[in-house]
Order: sequence, then structure tokens, then C-alpha cells
Amino acid sequence: MKFADWKRTIKARGLRNAPRSAVFLAAMLVIALPPAFAGGPGSVGMQVLKTDMSPRAAGMGGAFVAVADDVYSMNYNPAGLARLYNPEVSAMYLAGFDDSTLSHFAFGMPLPFLGMAGLEKSGFGMSLMLSDAGKFDYNGILPDGSVVSKSYAAQKDLALAFGYGEKVYSDDRNAVDQYLGANIKYIRSTLLEDDTPPSAVAVDAGWLLTKSDIGVSVGASLANFGSGLKYGSEITKLPSTIRLGAAYQHTTVRDQAILLSLEGDSYVNEAQKSLRFGLEYQFQSIFKLRLGYRGVEDNKGFTMGFGLNYGDLALDMSLGLANAVYNASQVALSYKFSGVTAAKYTKTNSYRDPEPRKAAPSRSKYQTPRSSHKPAGGQENKKDADFLLLY
Repeated sequence: MKFADWKRTIKARGLRNAPRSAVFLAAMLVIALPPAFAGGPGSVGMQVLKTDMSPRAAGMGGAFVAVADDVYSMNYNPAGLARLYNPEVSAMYLAGFDDSTLSHFAFGMPLPFLGMAGLEKSGFGMSLMLSDAGKFDYNGILPDGSVVSKSYAAQKDLALAFGYGEKVYSDDRNAVDQYLGANIKYIRSTLLEDDTPPSAVAVDAGWLLTKSDIGVSVGASLANFGSGLKYGSEITKLPSTIRLGAAYQHTTVRDQAILLSLEGDSYVNEAQKSLRFGLEYQFQSIFKLRLGYRGVEDNKGFTMGFGLNYGDLALDMSLGLANAVYNASQVALSYKFSGVTAAKYTKTNSYRDPEPRKAAPSRSKYQTPRSSHKPAGGQENKKDADFLLLY
């Protein structure tokens, strides 16, 4: 049997009948194919989809489903896309185990029209994830006793996602807003440079509730629900995840603020759970310090990170402190186009609605008298006008 025939046999059978040494090495370098009775930790494919794509979220232990207020919302809770008040773009790089790497690119923006609920302009996002598990060296013995060696790209994964979110409920009297969002994503996983890699389509969905007068938010999301990846004759499930969490933000001194978050994750196809805690402290809108903890999972431990803001430019970094094998460092560079906005999309540092809420008919003793002078005619029209995006 020629080496080319060995390669075709390995790919056609999904490594099941390959030499034991080759299977062992592949399992050490990449996520091995799950058994037919999948149900334990690591028993699903595309484990990279469980990785934190946001250094900000990673520094907070991954507890981000109830925070969801930037372009990375679509990775944790797509409902947060409705809270984008300016176009944002970001690029992330993660250095993993040995020679494995992961890159992520994201773009989000508020759309220039009202959402289906007719309450506020909706948000749109798109992202691209590229993962490389490094090299796999294969050594095989042919029937004639000769040895052949070949180096492959062990595994390369791709995920392309498009997301949409909008505000679906608003109660000005009680300062309560609710948001819904969803993603659709195309997933592809290539093992050993397969010429016909398997692909799948998955969906995410999210819900977010904020109570701006007390700085509390609650969020829930479903991620990676869809068809599995077919390797040879075997179908591998995706890492479907259910997230539920809560967050609290409070201004401390001047422009300083503290953000606390708590989240519970359930990996439904692996019978595994995770509990996450996160803290972010903001110093004068310039420097942010983050701490987090992951519990009730194999890779439990502390995380940390920081963020630096210079105008519209932001640099975020994170580092896992769990153990020596699974620790990963991440860095992301983001830019917010603050000049492309409208008055009603001016975002503040708190959970308060960017547009001042309408006063109740009855005036309380805490309300200041309003001036009877009305603004110029162009001011009211400007408030409701659609903003113009210029690229």
C-alpha cells in the first residue's frame, strides 16, 4: 500500500483504524474524535468554541452573559448587540498550548433603522474565528517494512457568525429594558489537511434585562445549537452551552466604577457545568483592572486582566492562572468610531439609558423645574434623525 492510500484510509475512517501510535499523538495535539456514546467532558467536537474570545471577559473569569455591552457580545449574549451606540471593530490573538494559536476578528454597529419592535434602532455584528492546533507528525510502516513520515496541519477550525439584536421592551417608569438577539454561524473543522472537511450550521440566542436605576442586569443565552460535524461515518456533536448570569455596576468616586458579575454555564452534550465570578474596576475611564474565578470544572482557577483606553482606542489583555498546562494569554486591540453616532446614542459609563428618560406627569420634590424655553426647531428633528455612516 502506498503512502497516499494510507492517507486516504485515515481520513475516510476518521482515524479509527489508523496505527495506535498515530492516534495517540493526534489525541495529544488536538481534540480527539468523541466516541459514539458522547456524554462526558471533552466528548464533543470543536472545543475551541468554548474558549473566551474576549480578553475582557476572560479576565473576569468568562462571566459576561449579563454584561454584554461591547462588540464581543455576540460570543456571549447576542442580545447585547442592541446596546452598541457606535460602530466597533476588534481583533484578538490567543497563544495556546505548544504551537497552537487562535485569532478572532469582530465588527459591530447600530443599524440606521428601528428594530422590529419599533422601540429603538437595532444592532448588527459579524465575527470570524480562526484556530490552528499546530503540527502533527505521522510515522507509518508500510507492508514492505519501509517507514514513511509526513507532517500535517493537525487541525484548523473556522467559525463565521452574523448576529442581530434589538430592544423589545421598555418601561421608563420602572427603568427596565429588555433585549433579544440571535446569531447564525457557519462552522468548519479540518483534520490532517482533509480535502473535504466537515462543516455545520449553528445558532445562538440571547436575552438581556437591565434595570438602570440600580445598575443591575440579568442575562441568559444558548450557544452552538445545531447540526454536528461528520467525520467519516461518525457525527460529532457541537459544544452546546446554556448560560445564565447577573451583573451589578456602581459608580464609586468620580468616574470610577465597579462591576461585579456571576454566571453559571451548562454544557448540555457533555454533562458538565461551570460557575464563574468576575470583577472589573474602572479608574477614570482610562485603566481597568479585572479579576475572575472559574469553578466546578476541570480547568478551574483564577484569571486576571487589564484594559487601557486612549480615546477611542482600547487595549485589553488577560491571563489564566489555573495551572501550567491550560493557561492561555490573550490580547485584543479595539477601536470605537465615536464620531459616527447620533445624540440619542451617546453612551455613558453606567447602566443608565443613553437617552434621558421622560419625566412622569406629576412632579416630585426631587425634580428640578424645567425651563419654559423651547429649543430651536432643528434640535428636536435632530434627535430623531437617522445617523449617517461614512466609511
